[in-house]
Amino acid sequence: MLAPFAFATGAYVFAGLLEPMSADMGVTVAATAQLQTAFTISCAVGGPLLALGTAGLDRRKLLLGVLAFLALGNALSAILSGFGALMVVRIATGFIGALTLPVASAMAVMLIAPEKRAIALAAILSGNSLAFLIGIPVGSLIGASFGWAASFWFAAYLCLIVAALIATNVPATDAPPRPPKGAIRTVLRWPLTGLMGVTLLTFTATFATVGLIGPVVTASTGLTGASIGWMQALIGIGSIIGLALGARLQRTVAHPLPMLLAGILVTQLIYTYTMLFSASGANGITLTAIAISVGAACLFACAPIIQTRLAEAAGPAATLAFAFNGSMIFLGQGLGTAIGGSITALHGLWTVGLAGAAIALLGVMLATRNLSLVEPTGA
Repeated sequence: MLAPFAFATGAYVFAGLLEPMSADMGVTVAATAQLQTAFTISCAVGGPLLALGTAGLDRRKLLLGVLAFLALGNALSAILSGFGALMVVRIATGFIGALTLPVASAMAVMLIAPEKRAIALAAILSGNSLAFLIGIPVGSLIGASFGWAASFWFAAYLCLIVAALIATNVPATDAPPRPPKGAIRTVLRWPLTGLMGVTLLTFTATFATVGLIGPVVTASTGLTGASIGWMQALIGIGSIIGLALGARLQRTVAHPLPMLLAGILVTQLIYTYTMLFSASGANGITLTAIAISVGAACLFACAPIIQTRLAEAAGPAATLAFAFNGSMIFLGQGLGTAIGGSITALHGLWTVGLAGAAIALLGVMLATRNLSLVEPTGA
């Protein structure tokens, strides 16, 4: 659980510090946000490629190597001040770091008894939620107090601490079996591609605003500096609620995905409203807090629903389906941030919520199309 916690913290630790970073590097806020875009898109590419290429390696040693590389990448991110060099480092860090979640998940499957694997996998996934709840806000507070480079040093030390804990407390495991022949063809068919498309659109819509969370919170509420970190913590709270909500909806509601996508759509429109009419007031703070927490809850509620239905539809190719779906998560984060940055440069920051809402509407339409093809598991 702590491995994806460390990875996600390093991935997003500077999201609340875009303005001071852009000032120091002499580039625009929109350009600085593209560091996040490059990182997440390289994750999307690196995840499936490295998952296939490292299938025969010892999982524990591989995870320790990935964490060491993440520590190095975050340390270099703290040292480098040039935008171009920092971009190269973030791309390399994302490409290798994409292995963190699938390798940690594979180790959980091997180490835990079959009847407890669902709980173990949920715990692994919750590492990302804890990053938004604790790691990223703490990193933002450190960066706001001691300079943005300090946030990357925090992430680097965190990776080393987690690696030490894994090295001393987690036993070695055998290499998992390779995906069966024809697994890629199995995964790249409908309705699996439709489900992965929903994942892509949910994260793209959300990160059109969340990818620029620092400027968005300031424009919506008037808050700056360390206060942004406290608002970021609401993402973690919402995501933990969302994971539990999604697991319950999967069992009790026939077709919950369109409803959750509609929730994301509404929260994106709230961002636009607050940036236009409510900045610097209690009303703006309240509405923005609602948008952040509810949006995160709806986003993460989709995850267990989609993962469960992917597993049912993919059968023996489920592991590869998870890898591709993970790529959609990273690709959505990168595309969302890229769209948000581009829209900001062209039409102003207040329009990012409109872009996110339009993408969420596409998600509602795609999720609705999947209804007759992927049935829920039932109570």
